[in-house]
Amino acid sequence: MTQPFTGLLAYPITPLVNDDELDLASLAHLVRNVSFAGVSGVTVLATSGAGVTFDRGERQAVVQTAVESAVLVGTSEGLRESAMPVYAAVSAPSTREVVRLAQDAERAGAAGVLLAPFSYLPLSDKEVRALFLTVSEATALPICFYNKPAQTHYDVSPATLAYLAAHTHVRAVKDTMRRENVAGRVGELRDAVGPDFSIGLSADVQLLAQLPDVDAWHTGLAGLLPGEYIKVWRLAQAGELQGDSLTRLQGIAHALAATPHPIGALHALSNIIGVQTAPPRGPFAAATMEETWKISAAV
Repeated sequence: MTQPFTGLLAYPITPLVNDDELDLASLAHLVRNVSFAGVSGVTVLATSGAGVTFDRGERQAVVQTAVESAVLVGTSEGLRESAMPVYAAVSAPSTREVVRLAQDAERAGAAGVLLAPFSYLPLSDKEVRALFLTVSEATALPICFYNKPAQTHYDVSPATLAYLAAHTHVRAVKDTMRRENVAGRVGELRDAVGPDFSIGLSADVQLLAQLPDVDAWHTGLAGLLPGEYIKVWRLAQAGELQGDSLTRLQGIAHALAATPHPIGALHALSNIIGVQTAPPRGPFAAATMEETWKISAAV
């Protein structure tokens, strides 16, 4: 069995129609595109998918749609079964709600869950360990620790990650590249958790600048442009030049990063490439006309 949370992992938006409701048909289209491209896995309802803005029933519908859309993919020889796993982000303000979301994801056929220790106040190591222990008791799914120190004001330590690897279903970490000495950080985590644990990194601008040698790249941009992103990933893994695909993705990533409305910018990009969606649900703001024009120019 393939180690969970490895390879190029795409994080699509959650498309909406103009009355602020889910557009599950467009979501299915995005997931099928990711699967066709050969991306290693897809994660719904994380930051790019604005998962925290949806209620439990909506999250169930998103996960179910993604799982069903990844089951069969087309080839020149017809339909075949896809091995692409679907992961679901389950972050929520209370442990009880996280448990329910994780169980919902398991029933829907998700291959694993992604969990950030979200709280209105910064959590202690004791509280974070208790959260992941409780979720591990409630579901058999592997868990990826979603480390978002800038947003959660909690930065997982190598010691706590090692504890979770030994006592819970945590089998991976998604860490940020927006820090000094990323290579040193990856080395510390690897020493703590050993070789059978997936260490992944996120932040498209930095990923595409450094092409880090880690177990996984976690990227929202690959959820919309999977074909070019998987080409860059494969060439990077082979130690070969990435060419025009890398240059184009870097330009788009910089255009997205330049806007103060990152989720709105991804929705704007979706419209630009032909997958129609309304702006994200509030409080996330839509991209402005000027921001949309700059993203369009990069594309």
